[in-house]
Amino acid sequence: MSLSPVESALLHLSTPPPSASQIIKSACAATHEEALTSPFAKSVFRAAKDATGVRVGVVFPDADSDSSEEDLLALGVAALHAFAQVNWTGPSLPLSPLALFDQVEGGLTAEDLNEAAIDSLAYCGEPVYHLAHATVFLTLALQIFGLVPSPFAASPSLPSTSYSAQPCGHSWTLESVKIWRLRAGIVWIKVLDEPVPLPAYVPTDAAALRSALPTSSHDRPLLSMSLSMLASLLSRSSPHSSAQKEASTLAREAAKEDGLEWMLTGRMGKRTKWQIDEKTQLVVLARDRSVQAEKGKGKALEEALVEEESKGGEKGLVPEVLELNDDTLLERTAFTITDTPATEEFATSLSNLDPANQPTISPFSQSVLLALSLATLPQPTSLMNLHADVLSTSQVTSFVSRVLIDPKNWSVHSMALLLRCRAEAGRSRTVERGVLQMQALVDQLKDGSPTEISAISSAVKKEDMAEARDRLEQFHALALPPAWELERELATRYLSLGISKSALEIFQRLEMWEEVARCYVSLERPDRAIEVIRDLLDGGREESELVMDAKKGGNVFRGGDKRAAKLWCTLGELEVNEKHYEKAWIVSKKTSSRAQRSLGATYWAAGEWDKARVALRLALAINPLFPRTWFVLGCCEMRAEDWVGAQEAFGRCVALEDDDSESWSNLASCHLRRGEAEGDSDATEEDIEGGVDSTGVVASAPIEDDADAVIKLPFSRKRAAFHCLKQAIKHSYETWRIWVNYMIVAVDVGEMSEACRALGRIVEMRGEKQGEDAVDLEVLERLVDAVTRDQTDPDDPSSSASPYVDPNVGRGLAPRVERLITTIIYPRVSASPRVFLAHARLLIWHSDYAGALDAHLKAYRAGVASDTTVEHDREKFLDAAMHVEEVVGMLENLGPKDGKDGLPIAKDWKFQARSLVRTFLGRTKDAFEDEDAYEKLKELVKELK
Repeated sequence: MSLSPVESALLHLSTPPPSASQIIKSACAATHEEALTSPFAKSVFRAAKDATGVRVGVVFPDADSDSSEEDLLALGVAALHAFAQVNWTGPSLPLSPLALFDQVEGGLTAEDLNEAAIDSLAYCGEPVYHLAHATVFLTLALQIFGLVPSPFAASPSLPSTSYSAQPCGHSWTLESVKIWRLRAGIVWIKVLDEPVPLPAYVPTDAAALRSALPTSSHDRPLLSMSLSMLASLLSRSSPHSSAQKEASTLAREAAKEDGLEWMLTGRMGKRTKWQIDEKTQLVVLARDRSVQAEKGKGKALEEALVEEESKGGEKGLVPEVLELNDDTLLERTAFTITDTPATEEFATSLSNLDPANQPTISPFSQSVLLALSLATLPQPTSLMNLHADVLSTSQVTSFVSRVLIDPKNWSVHSMALLLRCRAEAGRSRTVERGVLQMQALVDQLKDGSPTEISAISSAVKKEDMAEARDRLEQFHALALPPAWELERELATRYLSLGISKSALEIFQRLEMWEEVARCYVSLERPDRAIEVIRDLLDGGREESELVMDAKKGGNVFRGGDKRAAKLWCTLGELEVNEKHYEKAWIVSKKTSSRAQRSLGATYWAAGEWDKARVALRLALAINPLFPRTWFVLGCCEMRAEDWVGAQEAFGRCVALEDDDSESWSNLASCHLRRGEAEGDSDATEEDIEGGVDSTGVVASAPIEDDADAVIKLPFSRKRAAFHCLKQAIKHSYETWRIWVNYMIVAVDVGEMSEACRALGRIVEMRGEKQGEDAVDLEVLERLVDAVTRDQTDPDDPSSSASPYVDPNVGRGLAPRVERLITTIIYPRVSASPRVFLAHARLLIWHSDYAGALDAHLKAYRAGVASDTTVEHDREKFLDAAMHVEEVVGMLENLGPKDGKDGLPIAKDWKFQARSLVRTFLGRTKDAFEDEDAYEKLKELVKELK
């Protein structure tokens, strides 16, 4: 299948077919005023004010209407992009929301419409930022695409604040509406205080459409990037979540579908002005299908590009790029120019591109590169803390540099500069340029800033600003933050540099009172923070006229009760008072996830597990994207011994952050506990043959009565615990306690090779300090048992002819155990008799009789010969006497055998045995001469003569 030309034009904001309507042409050209004020738009949009409040919505045209479905789609696109232009990209949009409605019932004002839209856009207990402008546009777009029901629907099945499990409103036949539904949902999530999952049908329908589109379709990469953006948002910028991994995979797929070839590699070059020796520098080499399509045009193409740039067209309009101007660092890496023959093979190889003179790539390919810069980080790194890791900083900088050397698009360039600002925040030589560049990015939106007051006083000249279409063309492929989030990030940077007053001024202007309170706390003025929040809640502090509703007494905030609830939560954190959280829950009409999260944490700290369980489950039912909340809930369930509930909680936790070793370890404990309760250890192979359902549950016999039901899990719980612990050690390699649990469970499930690896790791970590105590001798002996119970001769050539060797028994396990003992244990533990005896058994299985005899003698020396308690402790004497007899028996049996050189292993074995027994008798004569064991050893000496 494929999308129609009109649908494709709307997705790409490209020129539509000549037969398209004026609404479609306006939407594609990003001239929103024409589309949103057209007669068709005025017949669709409606607003009214009555006793129930303000209603804003759409009235869908009848099926027999003259207007096409494509016009309605274009109307939704124009509304969505108008909202994005006002709050994200700029420039300013001279269009009042009142102009959208032909007849406004009840004498509405623009403020009434905006407040009503903000109230209706709250989702899953999360309010919309209260200073967002023109939210009416977003409300109308969401209703057109079916994400939100219209209050003017003929028979609304849901109230306007409810969201169904399937699209509502118009029954669409255009497939591209699934993409626009996804894009609108992403914009919606971005304006909420905390991200929440979209209705399940949104990503499901979009993923199904992506699978249906051919790989050659130029619309498919756009959809892949949108799905990647959604996954990244739902990960809450968490570097460890599975959603972030999904986002990375989709970004790579988008690169393939777009024909983008890229490579992160190294080239010799210099980074500083005074550098003498060239060092390897990270660089990104990239080209896309547009270059391949134009291949062969050669000089004519280059001249055309130069001519286009000389004309100063729209594509040359990008935000101001500040120079570094450092006395040491170069502005960009100076790569070494290599002299290589210009052969055809050389020209077609991506790895042979000149880093300083790479081919131009499309703006969309640049957007994909920016997404890949985060998808390929060497270790998980948060978007806001790219500077935390030096290697991550270098890698992101290499991607960003590839984009910045080829300026094409205003928004793409802005995103690249923002990533560079984040990467430069942790280096003293670049932090200043990073902050100033972020100031410039904020300033470029002055004309379209939702706050109407820029943090920087300088103005941007109109002739230096790109048009709206150029800014919106790649908007849905970029992780651009809204204007207020960009200013919040700037204020956070100020705060990190100690410029607290400027940061405080920005937070106050943005009316982000929680951040204001944190600023006061950082200034050691918690009393002032409490005063600010209390003034707001009591109505004593006047916010801007856009926020405070004087008609309601001055204490009801724009954004509704949910915003007031967040202030109560902030006050609860400042005063450490759980009653404030309860008040927040009531004020929010039981929709504040944060209130219940805070209550749950308070109850957990107080040891009230049952109350904590209830509060945390209420919080997660509203917004489940908080892995630490799931973790605390799992701990509460474990305290209450509800292993099923704990397993569910920790399972959700690792689904959100799959490198959380503590959650993996606790999940393993839950499986083991459930296995004990459900008879895991009693399952047999006969039970397995009885049949397994989709959950892995095996019924041991036909169940006639529910009360007599017996569930048997043939090692399923222990096996699940084993895999959980395997994930835990992957992400917590230095935690010896997890290795101990992993070793024990591995032995229980028969994974002896993994148990061997775990024991070796434990000895490596603890052997130097703990000595013999670091070696689990029982596990070591079971490992030797697993090897020696295989009766096949390890030196027999016919025994090695089998194509499969079980790594957990016999000759498959023997090399691992041998390396464990000789290379790991012996260098750290050299005085353990049980270790020597275990090694002796292994050597006998290998037919290394000389080594086995030597190990037995070492065990005797380390045990009996060095133990002084045998001279006065009767129990120890009797055990030692038995050990002496065993050593003499080994000398008698192995000494006469021929060694590898053909000579007897111990020609004087009788002399050695007699000397050993005489020495022992001499040590114990005074205390135990009358014992039967002593007399028995004396007889043994006579036999050895």
